[in-house]
Parts: sequence; structure tokens; C-alpha cells
Amino acid sequence: MLALRGGGSEALIPPEVLAGMIRHLEAAWPQEGCGVILRSGEGEGSSWRVVPLENASPTPRVAYAFAPEAWLQVCLDADVRQEEVACVFHSHVDAPAVFSAEDRRQAAPSGIPLLPQVSYVVVAIRGGRASSASRSVWRAGDFQTVPLALADFRFEKPV
Repeated sequence: MLALRGGGSEALIPPEVLAGMIRHLEAAWPQEGCGVILRSGEGEGSSWRVVPLENASPTPRVAYAFAPEAWLQVCLDADVRQEEVACVFHSHVDAPAVFSAEDRRQAAPSGIPLLPQVSYVVVAIRGGRASSASRSVWRAGDFQTVPLALADFRFEKPV
């Protein structure tokens, strides 16, 4: 499982949720995929949901953007369901899984984070398959990034 920050605390996201995120990002290739992971509840009783979003960037091979109306709908639905955004995720196409300068500018315009309690996951997709991943969180006035083991994302429930 992967610990992600959300709502001011660290929480373990179940592997099958992470696998859903990876499936969406691989399916979006050769464009960047994007979305969010929402969480409701606390501790062992937490419930998780992957919300894939369409990439609304005018240059979707090298950037991602949420359409404002889609982001608003996610926020409204999350409010009704008493969920919080735990993670914003996106892929990099045939490029490293690093939280780029552009990712930083979008997440913290003017150096102020838009979602300071949220983790950002970047997954490198090469040839349609996830090859590496990283997680970034806002700490001490900047984003801190650590690599993630893809083995954590490759869980599939037995059939």
C-alpha cells in the first residue's frame, strides 16, 4: 500500500485503488492521463475512489489540465459524499516521473499551494506501460518528491 497525504494526515491507499489509477493512465497513452483519488472516512474504515478525468490541455501529450466544469463537479460530488481529495495524479508520456517545473507552477501559482494537504503522483508511461512513479507533497515551503516502487501499484484482485 502507498501512504498519501490528504486532509492533513497520512493514509494508506489500497493497492487495488492504485491499480485503477495506473490502468487509467496507461489507457490514456499516448497522451497524459489525469485524475484524482478521493477518500472518505478515517483509518481502517476509509473508503477510496479513483476519479479519472479527461485531459483538457490544448497540448495533452506534454501537459494535463482539468476542465473547470469537470473539477467543479468532482468537488461538488465529493462534498455530497463527504469525501476529500487525497491525491491528484497524472502521467508523463515517454518522460521521467518527476514533478516538473510546470507541475509545480500549476500546483502552487506564485509559490502558494492550491491544495497544500494533497499528494501529487506522477507516473511515467512508456510505450503504454507504467515504468516509474513519484509522489510530491508540500512541506516546509516547497514540494518534496520521493520515488515510488511500481510494485505497490501492480496489485490485481484474483478472479
